[in-house]
Amino acid sequence: MKIKYLPIIPFLMFTIVSITIGQQITIELKESVTLPEKKVTLVDIAHISCTDPDLLKKLNNVLLGDTPWPGNVRKIDKNIIASRLLDAGIDPNQVAYSKNDFSMISVESITITGDEILQTAKDYINSSLSFSEGNEEIVVEAERPPNDVMLPSGSGNIRMEVSQVNASKNRGRVQMVVRIYIDDKQYQKIPMYFDIRHFEDVVVANKRINRNDILTAEDIAIKRIETTRLPGVTTYDSIEPLLGKRVLYTILPDKPIAQNMVDDPAVIKKGDLVKILVKIGNLSVLSKGIAKEDGYRGRVIKIMNIDTKRELYGEVKEDNTVKVVL
Repeated sequence: MKIKYLPIIPFLMFTIVSITIGQQITIELKESVTLPEKKVTLVDIAHISCTDPDLLKKLNNVLLGDTPWPGNVRKIDKNIIASRLLDAGIDPNQVAYSKNDFSMISVESITITGDEILQTAKDYINSSLSFSEGNEEIVVEAERPPNDVMLPSGSGNIRMEVSQVNASKNRGRVQMVVRIYIDDKQYQKIPMYFDIRHFEDVVVANKRINRNDILTAEDIAIKRIETTRLPGVTTYDSIEPLLGKRVLYTILPDKPIAQNMVDDPAVIKKGDLVKILVKIGNLSVLSKGIAKEDGYRGRVIKIMNIDTKRELYGEVKEDNTVKVVL
């Protein structure tokens, strides 16, 4: 018996035709591409071959989306391409891929370094905040340097603006905001924190100074210290004005001496003989008295009239004189 082979021939021909049709589109994905900021099409990331010129043009223009943000990458794989081909009315089963299964896309960019951003903020602080003059030294330190910022290349006019969250604060922890603009449109906002430290030459205690001690040159010295945490405190940068002053409360070694810590010494001691001055109209009467407490110039103390034994209150004047307050 003879075996007939003819029915098999059409099947083989069909198989060959199907393979030929299925491989008429070949896409070779580029491993990585760097593009200007734009809409990404298939031809941007692949070499495409196709026997049909019209279909090839259509394939070239298949839209895949936008380029990523500067400094980032976007992965386009075969699944994404298949979805976009369907959107464009192209059967993804007609496509054969060679070499790579995906392409990594980055965007052409320029970089503003973190150092540039930091210096811009520091320049603003040094030029815009109010600092006192004299022997004061200001040190501006960033808590954390900013990262580099990447911008799309050819994006237009780029500028940075700096503002302060609390404009009245010029010491301690200060928050600044650096804004990056491209053609007057804000592109990025960068919050930054700075520590603004103040250093001055001030008079400090050389040793422990007790309450009511009278200051001498041996008690105090001039020393450069940080005064950041002393806002509104009036200190001294010279020893002379403090000599002979009375200490109002205990001062520990190396502590700055502020104006509210000292006073003039008593000009009248408790028990001293004083002149009591009483003024009634144009009439002035002087009498003798005894101070019942220490007296400081310009302050009111208790006194007793020696003749009448009457206790009075008067304001301490010069030359052991107390003017009675009526």
